[in-house]
Amino acid sequence: MKRAVLSLGLIALLASVLPASAQLGGEEREEKYLQVPHRWQLFMDGGIGMPTDPGLFNDFWNTAFQFGVGGGFVIFPWLEVNGTFNNLTFSNNAIASMEKVGYTGTKAIEGGTIHTKMYWGSARFIAVPHARTNPFIEIGVGGFKTKADDLFIEGVVQNKMANVSGMCFVPSLGIQYAMNERWTAYTKYTYAVNLNQDFAPGDLLLPAGATTKTEGGNQVISAILVGIMIKF
Repeated sequence: MKRAVLSLGLIALLASVLPASAQLGGEEREEKYLQVPHRWQLFMDGGIGMPTDPGLFNDFWNTAFQFGVGGGFVIFPWLEVNGTFNNLTFSNNAIASMEKVGYTGTKAIEGGTIHTKMYWGSARFIAVPHARTNPFIEIGVGGFKTKADDLFIEGVVQNKMANVSGMCFVPSLGIQYAMNERWTAYTKYTYAVNLNQDFAPGDLLLPAGATTKTEGGNQVISAILVGIMIKF
């Protein structure tokens, strides 16, 4: 719940800042921007990636830094096609996991970090073509790979999680602002669903001697990103 409130708050803040900035460019620069069409673009973004689902992933792993790069081209003024690569590393919440594993000794929990790579192609639909400040909707489809470091307590337990991979579905909603005829800043909220029911982070939290694996589910990652784009 706290992550959801934080997400909504940041989106509202960023959405209010960018439109306000758009008023500073002046009418003359707006006309100059409109006179420079582009075909190709490269971009880079970063922000917070929040473990969202399944529940154990949400409860026992920390928010990650999400970094992405990509590029694309313009088909129509209102439609862009992009390719994106993202990388995330979710560290285990050792304090919360200690109770879940059922360990009461003095040794520390180590490992348990979950690594996720996502790569997808997307279509970005621009609400008001040629406008300087512009909301957009983006739909992405691609693939992902997720693996985890063993979680262990020395001499007590060592748990593993099976690697998973498959398709990912990545819808997003954002707003972009053209700083000049070449550079554009943007912010967006993404909700990535990695489609593989065998993703089972709970396997890393099994008590010592447990033999029954936990039930898996699709890995879901929500993120708030801020990026910059250069156009050619």
